[in-house]
Amino acid sequence: MQVSRAAVALGPVVLAMAFLCSVASAADTCVGQRGYPGTPGMPGATGPKGERGYPGLPGIPGATGPKGEWGLPGLPGMLGPVGPKGDRGETGARGEKGDRGQKGDCGEKGDSAQSQSCATGPRNCNELLTRGHLLSGWHTIYLPDCRPLVVLCDMHTDGGGWTVIQRRSDGSVDFFRDWAEYKQGFGSQLGEFWLGNDNIHALTAQGTSELRVDLVDFQGGYQFAKYQSFKLGSEEEKYKLVLGALVRGSAGDSLMQHNNMAFSTKDQDNDESSSNCAQQYQGAWWYKNCHSSNLNGRYLGGSHDSFANGINWQSGKGYNYSYKVSEMKVRSA
Repeated sequence: MQVSRAAVALGPVVLAMAFLCSVASAADTCVGQRGYPGTPGMPGATGPKGERGYPGLPGIPGATGPKGEWGLPGLPGMLGPVGPKGDRGETGARGEKGDRGQKGDCGEKGDSAQSQSCATGPRNCNELLTRGHLLSGWHTIYLPDCRPLVVLCDMHTDGGGWTVIQRRSDGSVDFFRDWAEYKQGFGSQLGEFWLGNDNIHALTAQGTSELRVDLVDFQGGYQFAKYQSFKLGSEEEKYKLVLGALVRGSAGDSLMQHNNMAFSTKDQDNDESSSNCAQQYQGAWWYKNCHSSNLNGRYLGGSHDSFANGINWQSGKGYNYSYKVSEMKVRSA
């Protein structure tokens, strides 16, 4: 028979009851009084952490606190765009008219504007170049008799300073003209022109002028001829050509044959031929018998079947080729 620790602890009474129950028959039931609770056992090991519960309900908001003090002012923003111009204000009232001043003394009579310009103005394109005019274009120069003349200045070819006296470029101007028209000049600043024999004479009568002939064909080929000197006589001399030696040029010399020849037009025959060369070759030139160049001939657009009546330069592309561009220009030495 075993006796638990609890029975020992409860004393003799408990022991007696335990003994009586142990010797009772198997059929009997032993009912005793409830004993006192035992001492608590040792705590068990810590169990695993449970799952997280649902969040609690939000609390009731607290009372609003007192208003804080004003903060420091912020930095100024960027300047906005300028607004539209406002309407013009009303005109103010006109002031009272002041007293008239005393009449001044009469001044001396001044020179005319043209006289002042003639005294200080350029005589040619080369002089304009020396004064700093570097762009090619139309400029006013003053002839020896003080006449103003608008001329085309070539400021880029061969050092610049050239005054253009003849230009062919597109066939827009008819060059088969009479004596009076060649005397005065004709054409357009926008394209083709002849400066006029009177003007060319005035330009070249003083000092020495070079002559340059520039030629461009319809394939873009370029040729030129440059002569040491060039002068045109007066109308009384029939605008005689006075030409110096050929200096250089890829076009060769097709003008020296005409040296010392008078100018001829369809209505004034001054050549040495039995026929009128100007009429025969449909131009105006210093024809002899008849020509080796005919830069005032017909604009025939390159190769042509007719003989020697185009813008021809014999030593260049021959008598059966009419150039696309022809320019004659002079430069004072």
